[in-house]
Amino acid sequence: MKQPHPFDMKLQSFTLQIFEQEKMLSFYINVLGFKLLNKFSENNSIFYNLCFESTHSYLQLRYTPSLKKTAYQQESTDNYWKYSLFINDIQKVYRKLQKQNYAINEPYQFGDIGYLAHTTDPENHQIEFIQKTFKTHPLIVSNTHPIEKQQTVLGLVTIRTKDPIKSIHFFEKILDLKLFVRMYVNRGKGFTLYFLGDKNIEAPNPNIDALENREWMYQQNHLFIEIQHYWNSEYDTNFLLKSTSNNGLKSINFSGDINLLKAQLIMKNITFLQENNKIIFETIDKHIISLENCIQQRI
Repeated sequence: MKQPHPFDMKLQSFTLQIFEQEKMLSFYINVLGFKLLNKFSENNSIFYNLCFESTHSYLQLRYTPSLKKTAYQQESTDNYWKYSLFINDIQKVYRKLQKQNYAINEPYQFGDIGYLAHTTDPENHQIEFIQKTFKTHPLIVSNTHPIEKQQTVLGLVTIRTKDPIKSIHFFEKILDLKLFVRMYVNRGKGFTLYFLGDKNIEAPNPNIDALENREWMYQQNHLFIEIQHYWNSEYDTNFLLKSTSNNGLKSINFSGDINLLKAQLIMKNITFLQENNKIIFETIDKHIISLENCIQQRI
């Protein structure tokens, strides 16, 4: 008998806990250029869905009045790291944030990984800007698809794992994603980055180590999950990834067929919580996954 599988499951968004809603909305809308898609209340929290025009994914901010403000400080042992925006011209973004007195490091070409710059939002969530082409490459990759006419894209949410084999298997087999890109980074003790996205798109090269897949990924109008793995951490019993309690990343959100996913989780003996038209469960590294029925999703 063919096993049930959550076909057409889509990575939609991720949720960050915030404490000063007016300041945060002002930053995301007036500085970064997000649009407020909608706002709704659920379980004593207010949710703001923010997106860029012509995009398939969105950033969700959750404000919970009853929570005491807890300053967020990202650490290298958190199971969440940052998120990234794919942009057309990184120098233009750099000048804009400087003019508005927001701290941003000077853009730099990081090896053969990308042309990058970094900042934080007013509550210290890490934000990475990635230009859609490397520093030495022109902004126009073809006459039919000039990059300068494309929109900014919410491109990556970056999490960490202690076991990349199990984690990648989880996201591919349970959450219907596909591994497209792998990057080795010889910095510090060294780490590897894995990038998973919509299985229905096709990279130019089936080799996940191919350099051409990197700029291709930055030019997609899709949200990818980036997984960081510190080399040999799976053998270190003293190394533990931790998740934040009242702040930071709260969930990674998918849409799909809730009944197919439920059957998949039961078959694999994965514990989950069902709330009306939503299923909530954890990855092996304690990331909260939320899946809402396609018909019921609030976007």
